[in-house]
Amino acid sequence: MAKLSYRDAQGVLCECPLTDQATIGRHPNQTIQLLDRVVSKAHAVVRKMPDGGFIVQDGGSRNGTYVNGELLDGASKLKNGDKITIGSTELFFHDDPKTQPLSAGGRVTIHADGMETHIRSRLAGMDKERFLPEVEIKDAGSLRRDYEKLRISHELNQSIGLEMDLQVLLQKIMDKAFEIFPADRGVILLRRDHTSGYASLDPNADPAELLPMIVKSRSGNADIDNVRISQTIINEILEEKQAVLSSDAMMDSRFNKAHSIVLEQIRSTMSVPLLHDDAVLGIIHLDSRIARGAFTEKDLQILTGFARQAAMMIEHNRLLEKMRAEIQAKEHLNRLLSPQLVEEVLSGRLELKKGGELRLATVMFADIRGFTTLSEQIAPQEVVIMLNEYFEYMVDIIFKYRGTLDKFIGDEIMAVWGAPLSEEDDTERAVKAAVEMQQMLHELNQVRAAQGEQTIRIGIGLNTGEVVAGYMGSTRSMNYTVMGNTVNTAARFCSAAGPGEVLIGQNTHAQVGHLFTTELLPPTKLKGKLEHVDIYRVRGLK
Repeated sequence: MAKLSYRDAQGVLCECPLTDQATIGRHPNQTIQLLDRVVSKAHAVVRKMPDGGFIVQDGGSRNGTYVNGELLDGASKLKNGDKITIGSTELFFHDDPKTQPLSAGGRVTIHADGMETHIRSRLAGMDKERFLPEVEIKDAGSLRRDYEKLRISHELNQSIGLEMDLQVLLQKIMDKAFEIFPADRGVILLRRDHTSGYASLDPNADPAELLPMIVKSRSGNADIDNVRISQTIINEILEEKQAVLSSDAMMDSRFNKAHSIVLEQIRSTMSVPLLHDDAVLGIIHLDSRIARGAFTEKDLQILTGFARQAAMMIEHNRLLEKMRAEIQAKEHLNRLLSPQLVEEVLSGRLELKKGGELRLATVMFADIRGFTTLSEQIAPQEVVIMLNEYFEYMVDIIFKYRGTLDKFIGDEIMAVWGAPLSEEDDTERAVKAAVEMQQMLHELNQVRAAQGEQTIRIGIGLNTGEVVAGYMGSTRSMNYTVMGNTVNTAARFCSAAGPGEVLIGQNTHAQVGHLFTTELLPPTKLKGKLEHVDIYRVRGLK
């Protein structure tokens, strides 16, 4: 499976499996979001070609995209191991067919044997060998063989202890297993919820389903077109959480009705659970179709050690993925909510649900007046700098008064009080925020004018009423927002507000009119409204 791997701003290893297209940039809607100021919103794209290969192409970014240190000019076909540099982030392209995750219905089949499995506490056919104390060893040849197995086992433990890539980790385990044991074929299966995104996951699928991650054959790929694994063996491992060793599976009474063993002419099998905190994360399975008694109890002990180490690393990998998801969620919430609300959500005291719920809220829109004319008078880079500075001040005030930043709409800011968390003084804090935003902008304009820069004037509109609030969008991209007539009316108030004005509706005035100096405007007919509405201009706090 082709993928991109990189480390995010926190140093966490991230991986993105590639399908038809992956976009890279600073915007949250990109497949890979890079929080870097020198990265453009839509910086680059990686696309799959008809021949199955992948190309990378710059998306017209300001600072360019580099492949293996060379500035990209047009599209470049990617090779396994290529390094893509975007800003300060290095992304590595992997496309190794040997480590492709496989579907259970393709090259690996878990064969239903059509029988109930009666498991004995003592496994039949298992050798009684063990690693003897030094004084009991009589056979030098046996000592050398045991030493070699333990040496390779030690090398594996050293190498996988530093491995952060789950697929590479599993491949290393299988390769070392083939160095030590006389296996003809080997399979590593993981339960669906421990594959860390390497398989295409159906949210309705059973998390206990086993997915083959690594398949290997000593005689080459032709021998692994359809590996059959007995459901009898699978059941024994999952139910008893014990390793299974059969010196001759064709003769073993436990498996004498297992159709897959008969069909495949399997002479010896060795299967161990990937066990972590008494939970089976997956299975390592080796079989031999030639040698009777190919595996010994010593082999089982060594493979069990492999499996124990692998299970720890798989769980570690899963926790890293979970931590990365939590970091991304917190970064998203920090852009959306005030710090107090972020803590409420992360602690579980406040739940943000997909879909909508009715809430009483006060909605604010703040829009720069004459922005089109202003942007024509200065360079685009200066427009971006000006907007970022302006947004920084305004959002700080919104968060100061515990508001929720809904979104930026070009040069317009939308914020809400009363969703997702309601408080008695929501409306009061919303209007206070609007007044302070105008005061702060007046001070900022004095500084800008003194520096010979263009000044900014905004109009602000607020309205209070019932809204539908919640996370809305697709499973790939959801945003918390509010919708409804109250929102539309607040936007109309904003459009009617002149530079430096704060306009509020009748519902808002009814709640906070006693706290502010206000002025009732002449009857006004708003766009899209059949009747005139009362609008009040806020002069300031009484």
